[in-house]
Amino acid sequence: MKTNLSFWHLLTLVLLLLPTIYLVVVWSELPAQIPTHFDINGLPNGFTAKESMWWLCAAMPLGIYLLLTWLPRFDPKRRVDSVATNFQKLRLTLVAGLSVFVCMSLYAALHPGTMMGKGGALALSIFFALLGNYLTTVRPNYFVGIRTPWALEFPAIWEKTHRLGGRLFFWSGMIAMVATVIVSARVANILLVTFILTSVVITYGYSYAVYRQQEKTLG
Repeated sequence: MKTNLSFWHLLTLVLLLLPTIYLVVVWSELPAQIPTHFDINGLPNGFTAKESMWWLCAAMPLGIYLLLTWLPRFDPKRRVDSVATNFQKLRLTLVAGLSVFVCMSLYAALHPGTMMGKGGALALSIFFALLGNYLTTVRPNYFVGIRTPWALEFPAIWEKTHRLGGRLFFWSGMIAMVATVIVSARVANILLVTFILTSVVITYGYSYAVYRQQEKTLG
């Protein structure tokens, strides 16, 4: 498998290193406990020891990067290429999502009392919008995507399932993004969770319905 340092790959590497660089720069200013979990209003309600932040800042983004770089090698049908643009965009989206979250946690630790509501809600909304955009183009594989039994069995069902699921995820993220700006982070988070769960149920049911329709046509 060739190594292709495309724009997407280089951007992923930059975002991969960003949390570690940030951690090194602010290390001496950080408190003993770092907020790493926030409630629906953006207030911290869970903390991680300062020394353990190396795992979140360095090990986890690197782990996601390596996992998504090597996973395609284990597909017996070689249907996913890790140097393909759409797969690199998925890797970028996941690494960026984790990196942004960790950097926001460090920022919150440096600025006690800061509410991460709107920033966190916007970041989460953008993440799901980007993920949905990727899902519309993902090719059949065993590792990433909406892997319903019927989609895994039939490429045509996979394509239809991901086209619908990707659009639902995208618009869920976009609506939540608008709600964050116009209404509040709390409302946006509630909408996003509701829309994403509903999208999963609809997509799964749609995948089965397409299978049943195909079965009747062939039968």
